[in-house]
Amino acid sequence: MTAALTIEELLGWSDQTTRNWFAFLAKHPALQATPCGIYGTANVLGLVRHMVAVEIRYSQRLAGLPVADYETFPEDSLGALVALHDEAVTRLRGLLADPAQNWDEELEFKTLTAGTLRATRRKIVGHAVLHSIRHWAQVATLARAAGTAPDFDGDLLLSSSLR
Repeated sequence: MTAALTIEELLGWSDQTTRNWFAFLAKHPALQATPCGIYGTANVLGLVRHMVAVEIRYSQRLAGLPVADYETFPEDSLGALVALHDEAVTRLRGLLADPAQNWDEELEFKTLTAGTLRATRRKIVGHAVLHSIRHWAQVATLARAAGTAPDFDGDLLLSSSLR
């Protein structure tokens, strides 16, 4: 056994964390409209849209599919964002299970804010999997400030996604 965490394990934790937040936001719809400003978003739901768009766009990029335009992502439907998250996670799990994937291959791609970048597929999948964890911590702070503390713990140590 190695002490290293696999990207598959981290994807499980990220997915579990996202599902917990989706359920919490569905129970507390007012929190979705809480002003945010992170990454230029107007509210928490806008930040969720950003997180899901990253998952979808990078999963598409890694799969060699056309990358969806950011503007096409729904701005006002948590349910639609849940479905897109599920699509991205399914695609990422399929790619990670494919032994033919060359994770050291470099891809060149255009980003929305950082211009054109080059990165290995390994680095890209890591970004796709871990990106939302950072933003969910920001949402947790916004939720607590709004008086709606999460009813679950997002720590990896307390996660059931790995042992």
